[in-house]
This record gives sequence, structure tokens and C-alpha cells, in this order.
Amino acid sequence: MYHNQERTVNMPLSSITGNRGGIHNSISRVCPKPTHMIGGYAQLAFGLNYYGTIGANRDEFVLIRKCETVLWEDGDMEERKEVFL
Repeated sequence: MYHNQERTVNMPLSSITGNRGGIHNSISRVCPKPTHMIGGYAQLAFGLNYYGTIGANRDEFVLIRKCETVLWEDGDMEERKEVFL
């Protein structure tokens, strides 16, 4: 994982708050290829369960809800502004 500076680009608006999801310090997933770990470089070294979760994260869960509509632009929010007021 690494911190993604472009997390606010191409992110839809939230239908609940009307804000864009993500911040400049949001974490993004990195999926390395096994061939990139060949060569003995310290930053690419592989260890057993190296990319797994730590003990503090194993007890967390996420609730996912289906969005009725996806709001991509600020112009879409102008039409729904009365709902949030």
C-alpha cells in the first residue's frame, strides 16, 4: 500500500454527504507481480504473510451499500441541492 495523491480525481460524489470521496492521504492498494520480487532488492523482498493484514486489522469489517445513482460532476449536485438542504 502507498499513499495516493490522485485519490480525488475521478471519484464520484457521495449521495449522502455530497462530498467527493477520498483525500490526498488516502491509501491505495498495490498488487506486485512475483517477477518484480526477483533480484534480492530489500524493498522488494518477499516474506511469509508479508502482504497480509496485521492483527489489529483482522477484527474490522466493512458495510457496503449499493448506490442508486452515481454523481460524477458538480453539475449533478446542483440539481439535487434541495434534497440536502
